[in-house]
Amino acid sequence: MNSHQKPFRVVGAYAAQPNAAAERRAFLDGVLDLPGVDGLEISWGAPGWDEDFPILADLLERRGGQGRHVLTLIGAAASAAAKDPKVGLASTDAAGRARAVELVAAAHRAVADFVERGQRILAVEVHAFPSLPAAAAGEGGCALEASLREIASWDWGGATLIVEHCDARPTDGPWQKGLLPLDVEIEAVMAAAGAAPTPLGMAVNWGRSAIEERDATAPERHARRLRSAGLLRGVMFSGATGREGAYGPAWSDVHPPLREQVGESVMDRGHVAATLDAAGAGLLYEGVKVAVRPQEASTADRIALIRGTLDALDAARSTR
Repeated sequence: MNSHQKPFRVVGAYAAQPNAAAERRAFLDGVLDLPGVDGLEISWGAPGWDEDFPILADLLERRGGQGRHVLTLIGAAASAAAKDPKVGLASTDAAGRARAVELVAAAHRAVADFVERGQRILAVEVHAFPSLPAAAAGEGGCALEASLREIASWDWGGATLIVEHCDARPTDGPWQKGLLPLDVEIEAVMAAAGAAPTPLGMAVNWGRSAIEERDATAPERHARRLRSAGLLRGVMFSGATGREGAYGPAWSDVHPPLREQVGESVMDRGHVAATLDAAGAGLLYEGVKVAVRPQEASTADRIALIRGTLDALDAARSTR
């Protein structure tokens, strides 16, 4: 649990970073200089990581060990599953599940390297890939439990292992990530957590919960469900669109900011406040991850979009 008086606050800056590597240093410095920001959500192993890592390592070294960061495997895991749809921690294929565990083992080594460099990793977010038909969700949940038991037996240097919920695959109709239902994930995490030396928990991604039900109130329900199960450790505020626009088709997993900044977004200040209220006290971390349109946006505009959603978190917390 978090002994800090309030949740640590992280920014998934990678979703809004400039395409040009030369501009990223100033951008990341600007993000970490925003009031109330404790650290970054770092997209370890994602496409482009080899280019991002030297910039990030230099930035964090210059800043010392003051930050509190979250490592997410979403990009790495999604990329692996795209190349081979049998790969994932919830895979019902033994070889595919083993490959996913190997990927997490590589992230485990990366966490050890960050710690050795003097950085503090609060949590490591993993995900219930691959996408399975709804009829196979129960079997996928058993596979996820087995994977979690294995990876939670490792020493993570004080980090909590987090299953970040993504939109579940429906019986019919479209999906984005299309992973396991929330209750199946809860059952797997609770079963694995019993004897695990590493703390296990779960997180809500606002946008993906909204996408799952095509409903901007779904994240509140998911947060409340996880809180009642005693598993909620994090909430990441990444929006969703209710209609087509600059961010693409409606209900795409594209991380728009607040509605006041992008009209097609369904995430407004009221929904942010309601989700935080549903989450209650005891979060380890909260954060913001928003993408930017157009791609040519200036560094200042990128930081302004992030700050807008951070301001909504501040406003919500000021009334609690």
